[in-house]
Amino acid sequence: MYYDNDKPTNVQIRTLYAPGYSSIMLSYFKTNLVFSFAPYVGKDNRGVDQYCIKSFLSTSINPAGAAFFYMQASRILDCRHSGGQVEVVLPCNNGASLTFEYKPDENNQMSAYITINKNNDAIRFRFPTTEYQDNVDGQWVTNLMQTGLGTFALILGCYLAGKAANSHIDGLYNEALEMAQDQEEQER
Repeated sequence: MYYDNDKPTNVQIRTLYAPGYSSIMLSYFKTNLVFSFAPYVGKDNRGVDQYCIKSFLSTSINPAGAAFFYMQASRILDCRHSGGQVEVVLPCNNGASLTFEYKPDENNQMSAYITINKNNDAIRFRFPTTEYQDNVDGQWVTNLMQTGLGTFALILGCYLAGKAANSHIDGLYNEALEMAQDQEEQER
């Protein structure tokens, strides 16, 4: 959590993990949505996945940027994309950019990725998928569901709707109100 005049301005929403790639911590910073990517560095001696937060890269997007990614994810999840590959780049602040991709992985399965590019460095996140069995006409068929991308879309949807942000936004409003009242008292 980050502080401004001893008051928190950064509130963590959720961290998503992609072993072999990275983790993404999503948080609020004032009214923006922050993406903090930490690279995967392997497993510890207990076999637990490890991510290096000392080497993280971060950037933030405003509601328009969140809507952009929400629409990209929704098109894929609702099978409304052209069926081919997707690669789009969203410029962010301080020379950073976020690249969203949907393309075949090393096993020729369609996978979704988001990559931060900043200061000539890049960290890629692969959205997890879930394999499941579906009974089609008496035959069991293995399918792949984009569950990680679905989670990401739900987080973006909640951010855009203001859900789970109300206490954060209320805190910013209360902080501004307190500052105005303090300034008013000092002027008397």
